[in-house]
Amino acid sequence: MRAKRNIKTLYVISFFFSLIPAYVIERLFWEMRGMSVLDVVLTEVIFGAVMLLMEVPSGVLADRIGRKPLIVTGVLFEGLMFAILLTADSFWQFGLAIAFAAAGAALLSGAENALLYDSLAAVNREERFDWHIGRLQAVRMVSLFIAAMSGSFLAVRVSLEVNYWLSLSSTLIAFLLTFLLKDVERKGDESEFTMAGQVIEAVRFFKKQPALVYVLILGITVGLAAGFVEEFWQLYLVDAGISISFFGLFYGVILIVQIPGALAAHSLRKRFERGMLLKGVILTGAAALILSAVQVNWLGAAAIIFFLLAAGMTEPLIMGALHEKADSRIRATIESFQSFVFNAVLIGAGTGFGYIATRFTLASGFLFLAVFSVVPLVLRTLIKLNR
Repeated sequence: MRAKRNIKTLYVISFFFSLIPAYVIERLFWEMRGMSVLDVVLTEVIFGAVMLLMEVPSGVLADRIGRKPLIVTGVLFEGLMFAILLTADSFWQFGLAIAFAAAGAALLSGAENALLYDSLAAVNREERFDWHIGRLQAVRMVSLFIAAMSGSFLAVRVSLEVNYWLSLSSTLIAFLLTFLLKDVERKGDESEFTMAGQVIEAVRFFKKQPALVYVLILGITVGLAAGFVEEFWQLYLVDAGISISFFGLFYGVILIVQIPGALAAHSLRKRFERGMLLKGVILTGAAALILSAVQVNWLGAAAIIFFLLAAGMTEPLIMGALHEKADSRIRATIESFQSFVFNAVLIGAGTGFGYIATRFTLASGFLFLAVFSVVPLVLRTLIKLNR
């Protein structure tokens, strides 16, 4: 009963945690409070640094003291971010808010999915893990869509602070809902590991799973490319000469198109290997990114939508692959390692993308993402040929 309630509660928490109308006017609000582009970039550095510092320790902690305390604290920190931003008027206040957001993201990373898997395992339904991951992703996308549309509507009628008050309220609801979660009994005894032992065991886990590591690398490259596209599509549409009046509609579309892939991932995984599916996503995605770089117009914008449609199945595939092989005693630690690597690679890829997009054009940056995403496939092919 406890496990089934956890699953239902996680869906509701995901909806309210993503119902954030502040995101659609974020840059306008920050600029209004005196934050320059350089200031924004520096806060992103703060976010990345805090994430890297806390990612693995938070996963270790989730495995030792339970998933629920980390989830409760993580959502609380996200709420503190909005509370600080409502009164922030200096760089350091914005930096503090973003540090809380990064800490919250690190605490949630691993703990949420670990609790979901534990709850499913308690009712012998762990094979449905990626099915639920896909549907949780769909819930988040629908919530983001609602928030984006309502946030845009409110932004032209009331002060921008209203969007932040609503976002704080939604996060508070998610925070209160976290208290309904209950940790469930796990297989094995995590107390046999010291904290350092958990980290060492996680490293050994990845060393013993080279095929899994390859799948995770494929997922990381797709995820990074999709993340940059989602971050900079507005500037792309400006370069394409597309009217700002279409921005709200376009944003809604790129959110909704990711749902079919997320929902289909579980069924497709039964017919094809995860590695094969991710290769298909990478190749079609790279082709779409190349088209968007060559045709900076409506056709290129359509290619972006197609890329995100394919990329929608990535998270269920890689999380399913990771958790079905993970040891329950170090489940959150293992996912935190994956997230740590993702954020570390993000810094390197982001530097390359940012340099090229600034030095040349945003379209050139998209071309860089296309090349970057196929690098693992090329290296794997070369290694096989040299054997």
